[in-house]
Amino acid sequence: MRYRHKKRGTVYEIISDCASLQCSAAPEFEEMFQEDDFTVYRNVDTGAIYVRPTPEFNDGRFEVVPE
Repeated sequence: MRYRHKKRGTVYEIISDCASLQCSAAPEFEEMFQEDDFTVYRNVDTGAIYVRPTPEFNDGRFEVVPE
């Protein structure tokens, strides 16, 4: 499924919407986010990969692109 960022118009594909954060170099940082799920998504034009907390991804700033 593809999503469009409403403000920028950029289109993304979801890679995962249930990723978790792992950071062995800074365990205290990892502990801050251990209960959170993250959405990993890819810009369909550039291939750039982004990660943001799933609730933030689903807060209305993205819209589904009709197929």
